[in-house]
Amino acid sequence: MSEANWSMRAMEAGDLDLIRALYAAVWGYNRPRDYDQWRYFTAPEGICPAMLAMDGERAAGFYTAWPVRIRLGDEVVPGIQSMDTMTHPDYQGQGMFVKLANACYELAASRGFEVIYGFPNPLSYPGFVRRLNLDHSGNIAHWTRPIRPSAHPRVPGALGPLADAAAALWPRGSAGGLEIRSGRPEPAALGALLGDWCAEPGLCRIERTPQWLDWRYAPEAGHDYEWVCAYEGDTPVAAGVWGMRGAAWAEAADGRAHLVELLGGHRRGVEAVLAAVIGRARRRRAWILETLCNVAPVVAALRRAGFVRHRMAPFIVRALTARTLGANVHAHASWRIMGGDVDTL
Repeated sequence: MSEANWSMRAMEAGDLDLIRALYAAVWGYNRPRDYDQWRYFTAPEGICPAMLAMDGERAAGFYTAWPVRIRLGDEVVPGIQSMDTMTHPDYQGQGMFVKLANACYELAASRGFEVIYGFPNPLSYPGFVRRLNLDHSGNIAHWTRPIRPSAHPRVPGALGPLADAAAALWPRGSAGGLEIRSGRPEPAALGALLGDWCAEPGLCRIERTPQWLDWRYAPEAGHDYEWVCAYEGDTPVAAGVWGMRGAAWAEAADGRAHLVELLGGHRRGVEAVLAAVIGRARRRRAWILETLCNVAPVVAALRRAGFVRHRMAPFIVRALTARTLGANVHAHASWRIMGGDVDTL
């Protein structure tokens, strides 16, 4: 273990190579460069608030958060999602994670961000809750649907056809007389779908606009995202976005498909979009389709399409301001979460 002679500073635009070298040292591979550039430096709310631990010219640790807009009741505030946290193996056991996180929160607050949320893994959970004062307000269900189990590397070859046949018998739904088209709806029509998606008052949710969705599912994200929409005549009545890690991910491609958006209040339309996404995921040879969601009408549609609850993901949250916000961020029942609110999907 290296001696604790490191110092902290905010991430700058020229730090990408330092961060990628640290990522490779921690995880043993690297993500696509275009993805990291997009992820850290191009969000609509600006460069990610992030802190580096530096030992001379070497990056010893890193913590960053993803800027978003969060709707709290009748107001929309700048917020952040806890994202990448890394400590070089040579610097473990020096309290780096907590120090970097606190410094990142101070930096974010100084830039006007007022709420942080996240979905910690089991290793980081104790630090977030016990030492960084994030509130584990509740859990969000992780939903999965088998698509082509034979594509999973752990399924024996002899059992693959049988597993695929069983998955094909699961409910899927149909277009129900609606027309399925690819491509994002026009902004005005998309705005109407967004209004239907979560119309209840007094909620907490990540704010969606056509502009933000265009950035969130841009080609640079490297997940080959596709919009799938159900139309009644010329009117879109439901829309979804799904994707899989593309060829640029190389070592990190895992055959998992992600349902990141399912928008609209038209039940048949939502079910038609789900059926189309399941079919497209099968053609891409995904072995599973997954999402996180606690939006009741969407959850009902997922169940009808054969999704099952796999596990519960802890949801943590904290205010970064002393002022009274437009809704209580600690009231878990007020939050509405969809797959795209998780930065790794």
